[in-house]
Amino acid sequence: MLSENERGRIISKNKEKIELFFEFAFELGSKRNIDDVLKVVADSAKKILDCDRASIFVYNKETSKLWTKVAHGLEQKIEVDQNIGIVGWVFSNRKPLIVNSPYSDPRFNPETDKKTGYRTKSIIAVPLITYSGNAVGVLEGINKNGEGFTDDDLEFARVLAVQAANAIENAILYEELKKAQEEIVMRLSIAAEFRDSTTYNHLVRMSLYSYLIAKEMGFDDLWCEKLKLAAPMHDIGKLGIKDMILLKPAKLTDEEFEEMKKHTIYGYEILKDSTIDILKMASNVALCHHEKYDGTGYPRGLKGEEIPIEARIVAVADVFDALTSRRPYKEPYEIEHAVEIIEKDSGKHFDPKVVQAFKKALPEMIKILKKYGVE
Repeated sequence: MLSENERGRIISKNKEKIELFFEFAFELGSKRNIDDVLKVVADSAKKILDCDRASIFVYNKETSKLWTKVAHGLEQKIEVDQNIGIVGWVFSNRKPLIVNSPYSDPRFNPETDKKTGYRTKSIIAVPLITYSGNAVGVLEGINKNGEGFTDDDLEFARVLAVQAANAIENAILYEELKKAQEEIVMRLSIAAEFRDSTTYNHLVRMSLYSYLIAKEMGFDDLWCEKLKLAAPMHDIGKLGIKDMILLKPAKLTDEEFEEMKKHTIYGYEILKDSTIDILKMASNVALCHHEKYDGTGYPRGLKGEEIPIEARIVAVADVFDALTSRRPYKEPYEIEHAVEIIEKDSGKHFDPKVVQAFKKALPEMIKILKKYGVE
């Protein structure tokens, strides 16, 4: 029979764990990105199971392997076969497991310990199975503080695993939907630019440039992500421009240039009635990315903050990419020269606040330029 002190200690300890569960559930509910979800689950598992390390292994259907890049004390991404080791056994059999003497268990693979110099003394592993019955991975705790893992730990791990499994599945679906959305937008943008010999890399670069500038200006992640998708659609109105003008190798006449300028209006007309936030933003970008801060741009001669901020950002990103890219009539400018031109036009063509953010984002923009090259 338990003494009063022992009962009090158990109640206090369980109350502490329940509070940790509430914190875990609250934080998990705010995460969509898979990396963020995995980190929350791993950090919470480490606290709730009172162990030295926790890892979340996620099943990759394409490779039939389990992977993790959230493992306390390990920086590199780890990938294991679904049929090998403790994690593989738990995933394949869909059964939880406690192993308090891993070096005596034939299922334990000591190779990771050999590589890292870390000594595994106890393991708890629980399959991550969603409400709909899908196995999405394994939650693993390593080295219980004090003695080995217990059946009580297993009950807590099972409850944690159910929440984690569904959050991971939702995050994976969100990532897949996001990638599909990005690809659709990029391919739609390429279709619009295809006749004008604009490349995929140009669209990627100016999309990422716009994102980085927006981040430097302090916009939240969601707004920046929307801009990243909206930016490539800036010239979608070129679909409405006749080939004889769009593809003319010589300088356009004044009349032809007036017609070319209408691509901003055509783009707006294509996108304006959408109820989707990204396309609403894209309609502003399409209409206003050739407006100038001093009011001398087109199509409406807007001035200063009359121009939507998304269009002011894309204007800088687009011009920087044009300056640093090869064109039939010019070689790519040196980065320093391109920056000088943009700085010179601050307050005239460009919003000074956007130019300042552009200069701060420049180191990361240069990395993108090197990664995606110039045409």
